[in-house]
Amino acid sequence: MHCPAALLLLLLTGGAETFRICAFNVQRLSLTKVAKEHVMDTLVRILARCDIMVLQEVIDSSGNAISLLLRELNRFDGSGPYSFLSSPLLGRNTYMEKYVYIYRSHRTKVLDSYVYNDKEDLFAREPFVAQFTLPSNVLPSLVLVPLHTTPKAVAKELDALYDVFLDVSQHWKSKDIILLGDFNADCSSLPKKQLSELELRTHAGFYWAIPDEEDTTVRASTHCAYDRIVLYGERCQSLLRTAATFEFPKYLQLTEEEALNISDHYPVEVELKLSQAAQQIRPLSLTTLLLPSLLLPLLPLQLGPVA
Repeated sequence: MHCPAALLLLLLTGGAETFRICAFNVQRLSLTKVAKEHVMDTLVRILARCDIMVLQEVIDSSGNAISLLLRELNRFDGSGPYSFLSSPLLGRNTYMEKYVYIYRSHRTKVLDSYVYNDKEDLFAREPFVAQFTLPSNVLPSLVLVPLHTTPKAVAKELDALYDVFLDVSQHWKSKDIILLGDFNADCSSLPKKQLSELELRTHAGFYWAIPDEEDTTVRASTHCAYDRIVLYGERCQSLLRTAATFEFPKYLQLTEEEALNISDHYPVEVELKLSQAAQQIRPLSLTTLLLPSLLLPLLPLQLGPVA
């Protein structure tokens, strides 16, 4: 089977008429972790699927882990170049994390960003909000609000996320916003009753694209919809084409043990149409689901030596 590289890239990324936004809890991403060849190999293949990827649990204080990851990502294929935007280290005690956006800089630009001013200390890791351009006449810009909640205070943090939404709406006068990340919004961290009472569930206009019954965890022993993507805004919602988890162990032919070396979470993602409003949200077709596993082995991976 022979496919031109450009065709392969279009098939993997969804093509020029779509735009894929992803969120991934990469489970304590550090320089030591990315320096492992099999981890780097897998992360690069996951990242190359997305136009914007929001990474959580980046614990590298030096910034070298992301620089190395970006270097190898830019070497991987012709879908870049990629750039990144990082928050400062965020946290209450000695344990700190960053939010990191990795994005295709020829398809989108950062217009502005800020760390939410958490005056009441409601968040363990306050959202690092960013406004991006989109290559779309229908939706020329979009605001992303990531959050990695602490399992000890999920309901409190998710209700506070509504206040962040209000702050963002006023700050940029934006009507199209995506809230995304590891919300821990299921199982013992957030019972169904508390989930149904959240401000983001009771107020009109919010669409939870990753459904409650989804499993966003790698372990076969768990079935929890921890990771979510929530869309607000008529234009944003009208352009939604697909929403799904990316079960990378299946498509990259990894055992559970191998996959857990990468993360215990699956990435979650939405794909937006750019040229015209979608009539309805279409589920991923079998062909679309199988394409990554069929095509990724055909893409040569040329990683440089790790310093």
